[in-house]
Amino acid sequence: MLWGDGMVMGFENIVFVSNMGEDTISIVDLNDMKERSKIYLNHGRYFRTVKKPILGPHHITIDYNNKYLYTTNSHSGGISIIDLILNRVIDEICVGSCPTHMEICKKNKSLYVSNSDSNSVSVVDLETRVLHTQIPVGGMPHDVKLSRDGQKLYVANLDTNALTVIDTESNDIERSIRVSLNPYHLTLNEKGSLLYIVNTSFSAIEGGSITILDTHYMKIVERIRLGRMPMEATLDEEEKHLFITDADLNAVHILRIEDRKLVGRINVGRMPNSIVKDRHNKYIFVSNVQDNTLTVIDMKQWKVLKHIATGIEPNGILCI
Repeated sequence: MLWGDGMVMGFENIVFVSNMGEDTISIVDLNDMKERSKIYLNHGRYFRTVKKPILGPHHITIDYNNKYLYTTNSHSGGISIIDLILNRVIDEICVGSCPTHMEICKKNKSLYVSNSDSNSVSVVDLETRVLHTQIPVGGMPHDVKLSRDGQKLYVANLDTNALTVIDTESNDIERSIRVSLNPYHLTLNEKGSLLYIVNTSFSAIEGGSITILDTHYMKIVERIRLGRMPMEATLDEEEKHLFITDADLNAVHILRIEDRKLVGRINVGRMPNSIVKDRHNKYIFVSNVQDNTLTVIDMKQWKVLKHIATGIEPNGILCI
């Protein structure tokens, strides 16, 4: 991979952040805890004569060969494909209206994309880069997660308060399950036996919740009321704690899984959204939309190490 200064680097200690407010991807170096470079997605294109983002990269992922990055572009209704050797966009694919999240299924070499405004999941063939099919789902699908064996795709439908389950072999809907209000993001445990559904809230009075679903029996195990506007979650290495961003409280809640109790809170930046951990289970990363920063948290000590400046409106985070 090339840095902005032309120096070739690997992926060790690198974090990618998609910036919705300026159509870029920040490349953050964890060795010195700073943004080292950016990948520009819009080729200098803007809306009419006003310099506003036309793509709106929301989520970011990488293919199974670590060669290409993919971003869902919520404003333009497409997917950008970035070559990591060239550090530039090499292709764009139209999918649906307001694409948000995506998952790569290695089993059938497909990219699954949720389209929030067209109530569908797009299936893109990764080898031909062609839109293969559209699967109608529930209202306003936001997040998607693959089962550990790649056989099922779980879809969180924000507007219809339901979880859609898709068979990835046939791309048919297997079932739809009624869950709690406003299912927004999904987190699977390592075995794939439990699905944690983050239910956000648009009312500070009502608050949000976490729904725990047994994926074998497809039954809800428990619902835990939590925070004001929970957004996304990640588990620690031992799966003893769930870390959940709260966009209204500017914090990360820490939920102890064993007794379903909140045991801590970490203050981060303004309007925290995405949250991920690194593959070494050393850091937790949080994107703060209003602060234009990436917060780095020590996973063991539950302590903020640094707020790193990124692009405008950082959202999706990728650790390789």
